[in-house]
Amino acid sequence: MMTQETAEYKIKEAAKDVFMVKGMAGARMQEIADKAGINKALLHYYYRSKELLFKAVFEGIIKAFIPKMLQLFTSDLPLEAKVYQMADKYVDFLSEHREMPLFILTELRRGPLKLIQTLNIGGLIDLSVIQRQIDEEVEKGNIRPITAPQFMLNFVSMMVFPFAAGHMFTGIFGVSEEEFQRIMEARRTEVPKFIMNALRP
Repeated sequence: MMTQETAEYKIKEAAKDVFMVKGMAGARMQEIADKAGINKALLHYYYRSKELLFKAVFEGIIKAFIPKMLQLFTSDLPLEAKVYQMADKYVDFLSEHREMPLFILTELRRGPLKLIQTLNIGGLIDLSVIQRQIDEEVEKGNIRPITAPQFMLNFVSMMVFPFAAGHMFTGIFGVSEEEFQRIMEARRTEVPKFIMNALRP
């Protein structure tokens, strides 16, 4: 007999697969139940609606990542060392959840604020410490002026886009999956190095 813990695990794994492919709007509870190997009535016993299941699946994934970033953002680690550690955490997360970037972009296109509101992740990351560290480095003459939002946009886009465009990249350039993984591993140092070198006076 299936335990509650096993049932919930199978439901979440099945739901994640279906949501990743079809998004929240296109996913159907019957399809999720079929993939989990349970009947629809049992699925509704655990999750009364598709929205609640969606939140349970992705809130867990994203909120396992955000606290690590919050701790890093507010730490006293020097700016350059912080950027390298941020890159490490992004590569770890995106390597484990390869389909997440494209999924999030698709969901944001369907409803720019709905995903953030559904997962309750708006305003969680404070950029004030990063901005202070940038200003200190500018004052020392180590880097050129830049705002924290611009700094983070540069960083996040360089980290996330290669994973979002992974299938296109491997197809166009004939790169094997193994080689792609090696390239993504190299992003741990390539991106921070590029970001910091671009800001040198």
